[in-house]
Amino acid sequence: MRIPGSLSLLVGLLTVAMAAPAQTSRSRRDRDGAVEAAPASRAPTTFAPLPVEHPLSGIWNDPDFVRRLIGSYGFLSEAEPRMTAEEQALLRDRIVPLLQEDPLKAVEPLEALIQPSGSAVFEYTLGTVYFQNEQFGQAVRYYEQALAKFPDYRRAQRNLALALVRDGRYSEAIRPLARTLALGGWDGRILGLLGFAYLNESRFASAAGAYSQATIFEPDNVDYKLGLVKAWIGLNQFDAAVAMLDELIQQFPERESLWSLQANVFIQQERSDAAIVNLEILRQLGHAGGAQLALLGDLYLMREHADLALAVYLEAVAKDGAATASRGLRPAGILVSRGAWEPARTLIAAIREAGELEGDNALTLLKLEARVAVGTGNTEEGIAMLEEIARRNPLDGDVLLLAGDVLARNGQAEKAAFRYESAARIEGFEADALLKHAQLKVQQQKYAEAVEMLRRAQRIRPRDNVARYLERVEQVAARARS
Repeated sequence: MRIPGSLSLLVGLLTVAMAAPAQTSRSRRDRDGAVEAAPASRAPTTFAPLPVEHPLSGIWNDPDFVRRLIGSYGFLSEAEPRMTAEEQALLRDRIVPLLQEDPLKAVEPLEALIQPSGSAVFEYTLGTVYFQNEQFGQAVRYYEQALAKFPDYRRAQRNLALALVRDGRYSEAIRPLARTLALGGWDGRILGLLGFAYLNESRFASAAGAYSQATIFEPDNVDYKLGLVKAWIGLNQFDAAVAMLDELIQQFPERESLWSLQANVFIQQERSDAAIVNLEILRQLGHAGGAQLALLGDLYLMREHADLALAVYLEAVAKDGAATASRGLRPAGILVSRGAWEPARTLIAAIREAGELEGDNALTLLKLEARVAVGTGNTEEGIAMLEEIARRNPLDGDVLLLAGDVLARNGQAEKAAFRYESAARIEGFEADALLKHAQLKVQQQKYAEAVEMLRRAQRIRPRDNVARYLERVEQVAARARS
């Protein structure tokens, strides 16, 4: 058994459920109005626990939630199925000892006790045994059977919802979560989980409503407030999201995720200056990760601050190390596309120093180096790099087109034509390759051949600008024939 500490509470629950009404006077009422069993001697600390990185771990692994989930709260007379005296005796004498020894040993006896006319408590108990052992499919099955017998069985409805949530079946969990609330089980955790389920279904308005009510029950719960922020973002209510994040950042300035999330909201609002401030604060505190630094670099580059962007990109590559040096390829590509040759060269060198790339990443880096070489006038070096890439990956149409362009500009028309012809045989590159080859033919005053290539390109992918170019070339070709 994975969670032996929970056994005493399960047994305690069943004992209370079988107790005479006079005995409940020794118990105390919980905040839902349930009768609480005497505390077990071995209180558990977990129940089908979630890993800490899971978005629900803060709720699910909370000790109070565990205590309530396992069932330390006693018999709810208005929301529990009845048991005959014989059923109580069977549960007490046959099932409880097995639960104390090993709950899984109670599975077969419980299955034998389940009868169409019998108490739903047996199905519920079996479902709880499976739930504790993380056999969520079986747990759901028996909770549903219990509810088929007794639809207002609040604890079965609640545990059905929780088992579905724990199994990641968020869409299916919405109905039993809402039903639990309708049966009087108003609880911050149920509302919070309902908000989470709605959020996973992109039902942002419903999620915002559930999270808002959850914060009434638990006003200090950060998970609910973050869920509310995400719902507001989904509704494009960015001002409300920023205001809540301001509040959370004031309470928890050390939480880097809050600064980062707010920076992303600022970007949605097109407030790049505010986003830069947030990310720079993280950076200065030493809490910015590689992704956050890359985003900061992008923002600087958008504002034409290539020098600031380069410094941040270099820091991102250094922080990530060799294992994730490939992260720098995207910003390096941005620098190259903007013709920022020297910053691009510096960043590419840092990427190479951080660690050896493999596969497609290695070819991408070599392609960027080739573009920098060509852009800075080192044509022969650039062509050699492009040829090496084409040798490694003959189906890289981008490289073939770029090599053709470089060769054409340097008077090597025959080699350029060969590259364009090769690219034209690659799916997705036919139209562009034919256009470039046609332009080369125009430079060579071979207008008839150019016209034929342009017509083929238009049949593959019609474009207005190419149509206008074709018309002009046809006119020139006609004059050349006359």
